[in-house]
Amino acid sequence: MPMESSTQVQSFDWKQLFFSFEGRTRRSHFWIGWLVCLGLGVVFGWIPLLGLILSVALIWPNLAITVKRLHDMGHSGWLAAIPYVIGFAGGIAAFVMIGASAILNASALEREDPVAIFALIGPAFGLFGLMFLVGFGFLLWIGVTDSQRGDNRFGPNPKGF
Repeated sequence: MPMESSTQVQSFDWKQLFFSFEGRTRRSHFWIGWLVCLGLGVVFGWIPLLGLILSVALIWPNLAITVKRLHDMGHSGWLAAIPYVIGFAGGIAAFVMIGASAILNASALEREDPVAIFALIGPAFGLFGLMFLVGFGFLLWIGVTDSQRGDNRFGPNPKGF
């Protein structure tokens, strides 16, 4: 007769981690999921057209692990939209900045003046750097903040306390 243990070992549910927006996930599972998505994104980047499609498909699992991590911290999953909104708005602003600078400095660009070229792309680099910092800060925030103790409106604590 097998011995029964009072503590039950919980198996890691990959399907729940990558495809469901329900419940909570602990920091270690978040980082495992994030690293898997990062690794797949790098590998998919080597495949020309199919890689682009597969990389776009990775948005869903990334959002799923991020939303569950926010739930674990006691926050709404809608906060996961912050890096996407900032990235989209920053991309549009950078496009407008480069376009306006190209129009205003067209004659200098025709002469291939290095100062004009830097004036064209310099501010956009600063904006891209700011967008990177916001995204990286958000990642660190959700990746290192501890779970909300006990049960919350999103479910029981995955740590068990």
